[in-house]
Amino acid sequence: MEPLDEWTVAELKAELKELGVSNSGNKQELYERLLEFEEEEGDEDGFDASELGRSIIGAVVRNRIALGAVFAVAILVAAVAFAVPMLLDMIQPDKAVEPEVHIWEFTLEEKNWTDVKNYFIDDDATERVPVVVPLPNNLSSVYIGAYWREADEQPGGIIGCDEVTVEVFTTDVNKTNLYSLSNTDAASSDCDADGTEPWDHIWYQYDLELPNITGFEGTEEEALAIWDTYTGIGTGEWIIDLTVDTYTLWGPVCDCEDGEDVRLTVSYIEYDVNMAKAQPPTDG
Repeated sequence: MEPLDEWTVAELKAELKELGVSNSGNKQELYERLLEFEEEEGDEDGFDASELGRSIIGAVVRNRIALGAVFAVAILVAAVAFAVPMLLDMIQPDKAVEPEVHIWEFTLEEKNWTDVKNYFIDDDATERVPVVVPLPNNLSSVYIGAYWREADEQPGGIIGCDEVTVEVFTTDVNKTNLYSLSNTDAASSDCDADGTEPWDHIWYQYDLELPNITGFEGTEEEALAIWDTYTGIGTGEWIIDLTVDTYTLWGPVCDCEDGEDVRLTVSYIEYDVNMAKAQPPTDG
């Protein structure tokens, strides 16, 4: 500690006041009281008498540093030590959470829709039939069939029919390239002459081969991606043209009906995919 001559009375009183010690008396008394305080602090046990505490108080006494300034610095250091890790956590981007891998099972909910309508089509005329399938439906199967019969076109006792043509246009239909198509000829003069043939004379069948997946292992995103290709398939506007050409086998000798009564059947299957985590097998 510095000798008594290095201190002024005002400095001694100020230091003692900061330490909470009486600062009355002459210069010698003030100096001795400051020395006693330093020795007492060095002898006490516990947190206040730790090495850190003694070092701080000793530095205050020896170097005439204001105790308030020391505490202010200590508080600032503690605040920085606490705030820096929090600031770094805020600045650093969140670590990406790895998606969980599960075993997934898929089931289909299907709904059948069928519409049957009759159209009388004049000779050399075309009937256009639009079929609109809106989103978010998905179609796994589409059937388009045409049936007609004849009872009054009998030239020379021969029962015949006008030629009927059925054309299907899928330009405005979503993802039809994924369907497989089976069909009869687009045009035919065959008909149910005696009323005993219930089947369609022209038909188109569009079928979709859906993934048959059970027990797929992966993330939810990977499982959903399996069906992305088939989302919205078959939606849009299907255009069906029905055309009748005049029966000409016997020409004018035919007591012919001017046109054909054509029954058009449009049927399709809507489906929804349900995905769920597979349940672990139970012991039994």
